[in-house]
Amino acid sequence: MVSSNSNNGLSNSFSSEITNTTLDLAIDYAEVGMDEFLDGTLKEIPFVKTLYSLGKIGYSIKERFFVKKLLTFLQEFHSKEIQVDKLIAFRLKFETDRKYKEKVVENLLVYTDTFLNIEKAKIFANLFRSYINEIYDWKYFLGLADCLNSININAFDFLKELSEIDYEISETPENRKLPRNGEKEALLYSCGIAYERSSWSSSFNISQVGKDLYEYGIKN
Repeated sequence: MVSSNSNNGLSNSFSSEITNTTLDLAIDYAEVGMDEFLDGTLKEIPFVKTLYSLGKIGYSIKERFFVKKLLTFLQEFHSKEIQVDKLIAFRLKFETDRKYKEKVVENLLVYTDTFLNIEKAKIFANLFRSYINEIYDWKYFLGLADCLNSININAFDFLKELSEIDYEISETPENRKLPRNGEKEALLYSCGIAYERSSWSSSFNISQVGKDLYEYGIKN
């Protein structure tokens, strides 16, 4: 069982990485093999070294995969620009409002831990960056995170196809730009971002949450 001091240490270390990262952003951590977390190179990264000291990295695949997702999230988050004024405002609130800081760090860690695919850690970072850029508020960000957690990764390519036709498929011959595909559509129904306009409609549509998940997360 991990002690509360260890969890606090993880939160503090991770929060520091959000505002001032020590990572080498040239490294694609998503491509790093999990066995490499046991060698001398990665262990010398300050953030990773801290996690070792807290007992967050061991020989289990689950522990190493969690750290890999954290590194991937941080690398992706810091690799793209955030509007300067928005970043300054976020950092000020993050550093001065303890409850806000705890809320942000807790949710970032919990969601990252739940992802079963490394690609979702990257998408999550893009969504968080858009939150800081004030594209949407915190509650909406958490809604997007819930959708990301539940969506099947095989639906990503289908969302891309739908984005190219304004996210709607219609059986009307003159409007048909993409054929109906029940198997692909089911992937989007299952995570709550697809709907039909009415019981009389033959069109397949994507909700605003689904569109934003693609535009601000997957597409980036």
